[in-house]
Amino acid sequence: MKRTLLLINLLLLSVCVFPQENIEVNYATIKKYVENQSDDYQQLIERFEANDSLLSLNDYALIYYGHSFTPKYKGSMELWKELETLIEEKKWEEAYTQLKECRKKNPVSLKLLIYAVNLASELQREEEVQAYIDKYIKLSSAIISSGDGTNEDTAFKVISVNDEYQILNNVFKVEGLKQQSLVNKCDLMEFESSPYYEGTQIYFDISRSLDYMKDLFK
Repeated sequence: MKRTLLLINLLLLSVCVFPQENIEVNYATIKKYVENQSDDYQQLIERFEANDSLLSLNDYALIYYGHSFTPKYKGSMELWKELETLIEEKKWEEAYTQLKECRKKNPVSLKLLIYAVNLASELQREEEVQAYIDKYIKLSSAIISSGDGTNEDTAFKVISVNDEYQILNNVFKVEGLKQQSLVNKCDLMEFESSPYYEGTQIYFDISRSLDYMKDLFK
């Protein structure tokens, strides 16, 4: 497990150290693509699951943000609760089976991918460990390429609040998280320091999840 975590840290360090390609995330365009070309989007998901090395950063962005325009975006909290219970009980095989069911509902969840890495490691499935790490790295790269986090206009775009914490803790390794506040359609996260991010606050654009919740109550 320690070796696996070290590998994750080294790979995530490469995400922070090397310059990231900037990508434009246009939700209207992504929505149109997912809804009008659903077969093409599904093929992207299948390539993602197969760890297709030909997928570009823009492909990963489309995979990640596009998920929020699918019926599966509504969530599957009951499956998550059962998964976390199995993990607490150290029932690794059962937890791994449940994890795969959760990922069918949400293949782009960074938290589920961390669970996948840990469970595959416990079960000594090294090739699967590496495959999950690769997915985590590529999705994280897409997120931090969506902005620079310095203000509302250039906030990192996420489709899940939990993904904010994955980026804060596993990519930027922030220390001393102080406060979370809602600023218009952004979460402002304030912290003491980060070895990989200049400054002590990061903006995350959560407009997609806010708009989704608004639509639910129309």
